[in-house]
Amino acid sequence: MRRTARWLVTLSVGVLMWSPGATSADDHDKLPAGPIRDRHELMEAQGEQAEDINEALTADAEGEQTGVVQREAQAIALSAARIPSLFPKGSTDPTSRALPAIWENWDKFVQLSKQLQEQATALSNAAGSGTDEPLKDKAQKMFGTCKACHDQFRRPKEQGKGH
Repeated sequence: MRRTARWLVTLSVGVLMWSPGATSADDHDKLPAGPIRDRHELMEAQGEQAEDINEALTADAEGEQTGVVQREAQAIALSAARIPSLFPKGSTDPTSRALPAIWENWDKFVQLSKQLQEQATALSNAAGSGTDEPLKDKAQKMFGTCKACHDQFRRPKEQGKGH
């Protein structure tokens, strides 16, 4: 069971790493200034924070590094609160992977953003409490929310393109 949970967390972080943040510097430079570039940078940072959480939770030699989990999950919670503001109506561009479904299903998009914020806060609080709460389970739920949002509201990465 433990091996399966580790695999699921690793898989989820892998999905996150191919999110908008997994582009080259050249692709970043092609993004227009303003909310499209700002949300790209936010998602890129969240992907790095998720990777740090995954690494901290799978650090077998030293056990879980709860300080890293607490700090990075809190950063994700804070940035998740900003997500809806970075998707103003009409902020589309051929370089953006944002689908029109965001604005067509705005309430669901905002709900997933709030859910991410709540889950990241719960993970951070659990990591900081020093109790034996199942951090890996909480992280998996948070990663699942990222994936659910990406599956519904983000254009798949095209072969050979940065994002």
